[in-house]
Amino acid sequence: MQSRYLIHRGFFRHMRTRYFRKVLSRCGLSVGNRFLDYGCGAGDMLEVCSESGIDAYGVDASARSVGLAANRGFEVSAADFESLPYEPAYFDAIFLQSVIEHAHQPVAMLTRLKQYAKKGGLLIVSAPTPESDFWDDPTHFRPYTPKSFEVLAEICELEIVEINYVFSFLLGFRLRSSLIYKLLNLLPFPVGTN
Repeated sequence: MQSRYLIHRGFFRHMRTRYFRKVLSRCGLSVGNRFLDYGCGAGDMLEVCSESGIDAYGVDASARSVGLAANRGFEVSAADFESLPYEPAYFDAIFLQSVIEHAHQPVAMLTRLKQYAKKGGLLIVSAPTPESDFWDDPTHFRPYTPKSFEVLAEICELEIVEINYVFSFLLGFRLRSSLIYKLLNLLPFPVGTN
């Protein structure tokens, strides 16, 4: 059986690409900015950065992910937050897409990663909505809500610029109510919100 983990196709891939483009636009990144995709997976965000002329670097602890992204021609390193091959204050933005829910040490990870962002740089953290199929991924360690992101940011001494859900971000409005989690869990099917 061919593995589908980390390989996105069809409508979901289209929406991920749209999301990634919108993230880059919202960050105000442009040609020559340095961008780190921490937990880059197969390199989908690296592809969007490349199309935009942004100097993008990928890091992943998974040999499979590093191989998938490297086979697509992207500069990727096998590393974790304790062994990054970069100088401090090197990146204009650091992106963690669906990474934090896998972390056993989220405070240590974010505290270390923020050292690699330039002064005024961004640390963009996105996690899947903890809906009914969240635990179908056996590598998920814990879910995150808007409130838990606020607490995490306070502990890590990070300034929050925006907290939102992926689907509402894509649609151009802000939604922070935790009621959405409860409603999503009532649906008899996954909605693929991240």
